[in-house]
Amino acid sequence: MTIKLANLNKSYGKKPVLFDINLEIPTGSFTMLRGVSGSGKSTLLSIIGGIEPMTSGQVLIDGQDVSKLKGGERANFYRHKIGFIFQGFYLQPQLTIGENIALMGTFAGMPKKEREARARELAEMLGIAEVLDSLPAEISGGQAERACAARAMFMNPEIILADEPTNNLDPENAKNVIEMLKKIQQDTGATMIVASHDPMVEKFASQVVSIKDGRASEEK
Repeated sequence: MTIKLANLNKSYGKKPVLFDINLEIPTGSFTMLRGVSGSGKSTLLSIIGGIEPMTSGQVLIDGQDVSKLKGGERANFYRHKIGFIFQGFYLQPQLTIGENIALMGTFAGMPKKEREARARELAEMLGIAEVLDSLPAEISGGQAERACAARAMFMNPEIILADEPTNNLDPENAKNVIEMLKKIQQDTGATMIVASHDPMVEKFASQVVSIKDGRASEEK
């Protein structure tokens, strides 16, 4: 799905964070939002994902102004169209990995057997089937990142957003996770947007957008 940001601005109270962002992210791209901590890249990712509201401007997804979606229509759109891989994992500590992966299916009212089958399918695809019955505290950081990716993929979204996916990982696991995200993008055709300051991500990107002091400029 093509994403177009038009004259997008974001402020927290009187503090501006993003300034007049104009950007087009093509369907099926692997796009890196590159910038140092505090540059605004994670805020921009959250606006695209419907987690943060913009102050002004437009987010158009396949030509649809998503700011005009309300209530159930909005929730249904983001649940089915966008998967989010959060920084810091955000796995529910009291749920098993399998239950965490299947959360979106639970919210969507999917029958339990279907949820469990889909969770296992994704866990096998991403190499974490052996930890499906484990709690988040019992698995490694690399496994947790894969569980988050599986959760994001659960509803077959057309857009996957990843916020600093290598931030808490050692170099080997970081490389494995980026290779996994690239493979997901290639295999599913999803539009992949990764907010990161890790230079390794750029090697996998088809589009690189630099976010500096709240302003965006396309570099690749």
